[in-house]
Amino acid sequence: MVPSVKAIPRPRLAVFLLSACLAAISILSTAGCGHESPEEVVYHFLGAVQAQDFNAMRSLVNPEARRKVESEEEGRREWEELRRRYLAQSPDWRFRFQCLELSSRPLDGEHALVTVVGGKCVLYRLKDDRWVKEGEIDFSRDEFVPLYLARRNGEWYLEVLDLYVLLALEKACRE
Repeated sequence: MVPSVKAIPRPRLAVFLLSACLAAISILSTAGCGHESPEEVVYHFLGAVQAQDFNAMRSLVNPEARRKVESEEEGRREWEELRRRYLAQSPDWRFRFQCLELSSRPLDGEHALVTVVGGKCVLYRLKDDRWVKEGEIDFSRDEFVPLYLARRNGEWYLEVLDLYVLLALEKACRE
């Protein structure tokens, strides 16, 4: 027999309800955690950029693309320069995205181009312990490079490396 809500003491009821909610959130957040569409990957990637979650950003990039860059001498030098610029110290930059709209164009069953066609990206820099706006992109007005994605083992990944996207966003915000 299941006890009624009245039979469960209030503190235990609160703990039970909190536990149930956390379990539901956990199940829902892991359900379908594969990268189901190119747009989903780009949304997750840009969310990770905004959160400065470098592990999440990296998880959305094709591992083969990372290995290829790291195996070429010139690519490795460029990559190390970007790592110093964006990762070597506590980030003094911040991107904020607003009302993003994406457009996807399939190239074939395994490749797609995703373009940000609406919304804004604002770049802030930390100066004298204050976040100062350095520039912005209005995606409905300013063209930003389309992001190329490929499906590997049934999941979609960015083919461009995460730090190259950060560099492109920074340059576009400053133009």
